[in-house]
Amino acid sequence: MFVESISLENIRTFAAEKTLKFNHPDRQYGQGHECEVTPSLKNINLLFGENACGKTTLLEAVALAALGPSVIESRIAPRPLIRFSPATRKPSSLEKKKVGRMRATFALHDAEVKHQQGESSPTNGFSEISVSQKGELESFHFMGSAHINWDEVYRSRNDSFFVVAYGATRRVDSTAERMHSKSRRSGFARVERVESIVEEGYPVVSLPAWFSSHKKNSSRWKQVVDLINGALGRGHFVFEGNRSNDDFVFSQGGMEIPFRSLSDGYKAFLGWVTDLLFHLDLACERSELRLDEVSGIVMVDEIDLHLHPTWQMEVIGHLSKTFPRLQFIFTSHSPLIAGSVEWMNITRLRLDRQHRTGIDPFEQPIHGLDADQILVSDLFGLKTTRAAAKNRQLDELTRRARAGDDEAAKQLIAELARGTEGEL
Repeated sequence: MFVESISLENIRTFAAEKTLKFNHPDRQYGQGHECEVTPSLKNINLLFGENACGKTTLLEAVALAALGPSVIESRIAPRPLIRFSPATRKPSSLEKKKVGRMRATFALHDAEVKHQQGESSPTNGFSEISVSQKGELESFHFMGSAHINWDEVYRSRNDSFFVVAYGATRRVDSTAERMHSKSRRSGFARVERVESIVEEGYPVVSLPAWFSSHKKNSSRWKQVVDLINGALGRGHFVFEGNRSNDDFVFSQGGMEIPFRSLSDGYKAFLGWVTDLLFHLDLACERSELRLDEVSGIVMVDEIDLHLHPTWQMEVIGHLSKTFPRLQFIFTSHSPLIAGSVEWMNITRLRLDRQHRTGIDPFEQPIHGLDADQILVSDLFGLKTTRAAAKNRQLDELTRRARAGDDEAAKQLIAELARGTEGEL
């Protein structure tokens, strides 16, 4: 399953209905379709925008819609969803109904569709989650396409309706007992796959908690090892499946380091990647599919979290190539992440003065530009990347130079030619 579009109405910063369309591996580009240009990375979507503009809300909406009717019994508990006026905390004209709506259109595969003998079934369908409020409580209501095989969504050990999401506060629990932790509140793997996006500090499944038992399955063992190294890319630590005591080790330059001793950047990245592999493995438990053949949706909030700039410039490409059948939806504030893709992969969100989110088309080529060039582009909208104190100094020198002050003109040229770190 892939998500083709998501519409939100009266959900947090989304007041009037707003719709966002996504790239995915099976999307048809060309004549007759709104997006005429095919991106090089067909499975990549990047959401950009200032803080609190609704990026994470979009990820949550996709996750909730993908749960289909199971969302009602799932016990998943996101932050309040229905929109209120931040100024008065009173419902607006739409909000008087105290109802919010999230409607997703999905591209479907195989067992996700009910097949009628002698009839061709549609290859897409919708899932609509409405949210109503009574007092301080919100409740979910579901409506969806009748031809979607929703029975499959109630079972986790299959490759249908595969959706995984990781929040910005995701953390790694290095203990093998993590799989039985009290923090796994739902006990339903489909919900646990997306709970990180709605619950702060939700722990991911650690590698020792599940991978050790696969030693006898040489094919699956090799798949996991190869996919970890593919996601990392060259020039990083290498994983060969070796263990030291109760932890797996990563090697570089003849040195072996246990996972728990890796830097925050490596642990943050490998934490969600190996958790993803755990859920792919679970989904393929009764299937002949390789892990990199599973179709599904993976969402990561703040993909650049803890990553060095060099890594930020290459991480998207590595993930796209390593998992070609996964549709990725990332959020980021990094110009280096933005510059690593084409404009067709980017969606820009903006807030107006009434704290309402708008979804703007972004068609400015930025692939390969320097970080400074991207920061002053329409994507980020900065006027300059210089410090505020430096700007004030340059503005004053410019004013004096225009008034005929030769010394100010000379100083302005000198200041523009060098940094002033020692003076700040």
